[in-house]
Amino acid sequence: MYKQELTVIVQSIIASNTVDEHVKSAKELSDFYSKISSVEHSVSNETLVKGGIALSSSGAADCVDDYLRTVFFIKGIYKALTQLCNHFPERSVNILYAGCGPYATLILPLLPLFDKSRINALLLDINAASIASVRNLLSVTGLDEYQLQLIETDATTYTKPNDFTIDLAISETMHYALTSEPQVAITQNIVSQLPPHGILIPEEITIDLAYTFFDHEPALKNAKQEVKGHKQMQPYPHHVFVDRLFTINKELFSSIIHNSKIESKFYDLPANFENHPDICIFTKIKIFNNIELKTAESYITNPYCVVSLYSINDYSGIQLMYDFSEIPKWSYNLKN
Repeated sequence: MYKQELTVIVQSIIASNTVDEHVKSAKELSDFYSKISSVEHSVSNETLVKGGIALSSSGAADCVDDYLRTVFFIKGIYKALTQLCNHFPERSVNILYAGCGPYATLILPLLPLFDKSRINALLLDINAASIASVRNLLSVTGLDEYQLQLIETDATTYTKPNDFTIDLAISETMHYALTSEPQVAITQNIVSQLPPHGILIPEEITIDLAYTFFDHEPALKNAKQEVKGHKQMQPYPHHVFVDRLFTINKELFSSIIHNSKIESKFYDLPANFENHPDICIFTKIKIFNNIELKTAESYITNPYCVVSLYSINDYSGIQLMYDFSEIPKWSYNLKN
């Protein structure tokens, strides 16, 4: 019964085209998880790893309610899985899902759409409670017949088995501006184990620098009540794009990182900044192909203010630094 209900929900997610349809189908998935989940999610089992803070099982469960994030990632992964199944018709598709949380939200709902012989997945999470929750959900929905291994481990250091070639790697373990959570550290580890044909999701994360008025930029504050698509939002009109600081993807990732740090060049500070007094980071996420999360469509693409220009106006230039050696954070250097 639950498998059939889940199939209908995920089909509605894939078919959704408008913001209202996205929200409706994502809410149905959230309600479904709440209804069938019997494992209590803890708020106290956050874990510090080298590269960020892994969310508690409760915090990870709440991510399903970031509606556009949930819908767009499921849509993108469905596209990627379909492509891989077409490329490899004679064998199963090998999936590594790092940071699956208590619901395995980005893969579990899609399982009924694929024959069990086509899916071979490793689901990783550092929280034992999350692993126990996924195991329970698989049993309740009858999806435990699929080839799935649930592994309690740190995804920033995990090494795949020698006989497991990753076709699809998934990790959505991020906060806005890539702060706090270990998305970058996990991606760095996974990319080093990804073969040339392997697909990384998200496919690309772009980090841009802009001078703007932070409080006037769109930002998602309540994903259950205020969800808007990018076209419905009004960006701040005096926003000044400065530069693309870096892009994280499979091809370019390793070349931009030095000792878990990424440093920009120095940028000239504007002499007149009355209309754009804040130095901000903007994130855009290309999940797969044409499926993207843009500014403020999700908590993870909200803008982030590094510093106000009013506090540094005696200097001529600024350099941005991103450091994920411990808890990911932004800092800056100034030039006289």
